[in-house]
Amino acid sequence: MIMTWIRRKKWWVLAAVVVLVGGSVALGLLVGGSSSEGVGKNAEAQTYVVERGNIETSLTAYGSVVAAQEYTFTFDGDDVKEMHVSEGHRVDEGDVLVELDRTQAELNLLQAERMVREAEAEGVPNTIRERELAYQIALETYAKTTLEAPFAGVVTRIVQATSSSEKWSLKLIDTRELFIEADVDQLDAPDVAVGQSAEAIIEPLGDDVWAVELVEVGGIASKSGNSTVVSVTARLPEADPRILVGYTAEMEIITAQAIDVLIAPITCLTESPRGWMVTKVVDGEEYRTPATIGAMSDQYAEITSGLEEGDVLLLNSPVVPDRPADMTEEQREELRKRLPGGNPGTGGFPGMP
Repeated sequence: MIMTWIRRKKWWVLAAVVVLVGGSVALGLLVGGSSSEGVGKNAEAQTYVVERGNIETSLTAYGSVVAAQEYTFTFDGDDVKEMHVSEGHRVDEGDVLVELDRTQAELNLLQAERMVREAEAEGVPNTIRERELAYQIALETYAKTTLEAPFAGVVTRIVQATSSSEKWSLKLIDTRELFIEADVDQLDAPDVAVGQSAEAIIEPLGDDVWAVELVEVGGIASKSGNSTVVSVTARLPEADPRILVGYTAEMEIITAQAIDVLIAPITCLTESPRGWMVTKVVDGEEYRTPATIGAMSDQYAEITSGLEEGDVLLLNSPVVPDRPADMTEEQREELRKRLPGGNPGTGGFPGMP
């Protein structure tokens, strides 16, 4: 977004230079550029003094609160002896959720136990092993007649069968740790990574803000309406009882951050074949000079080299393409032919994107 805006700005300013100054003056600037060159005076131009500051870029993603894990029990409704919970019930690990009829299971267990004793009395190793395995299966079946919570959580759904061929189901979610799952557009996905911090707002809870951290970035992209998105997951710092699974949430993910660095407005920057350029003002004279940038926001750019604190820059400086050192006479002639029209929309000047 930022680079596109700068390119459009360059062309608009260049057209103004051609109209106001005239073809011969503009040509002299085009063929005489250097890495740090005087480009004249502009007493009325606005300037900016390079200083230190912070730059932060972020993007907004929308999603919902999800649980750390969930478990669904299925069982025959005809076997239900007692239901100990209802939807919305909070339970601890090991709490009994449902008791099923155990008459047949208990009978099978007693029979398997008796058969093991008989096999041990006979003393045939293979028979003993066979009966022991049968007893183990019967014991596990008997244990399943009591459904216990494998973790602390909330019963979110109980579905009763509508026919004898269907099963009942009970869904338990783990609320000890909560997460936010959200989607980011595929164009923003390269800027998102595990470990980045974000600020989350849980919409039903007003203006409270939770600091969260990204713990997962989806490995695949998927379609969502007319967009292609990538799923990201952030961990909430603590289980606040006010936060319910399914609540909608908004996250502002910090994608880049630079603290106490040299900064300059992006309106000071223009692009040339050799990279970013700025116009410095020294003793009233304007000089174009290269600058290396780092993090960028929608207003400022981090200056990593080429400038010092206190340097004075021209804001909205006119774009003057730098002349390549190996420009041939044919290229110069082609430039002269293009200059009178000077229409970037039909080809532009050499070196311009």
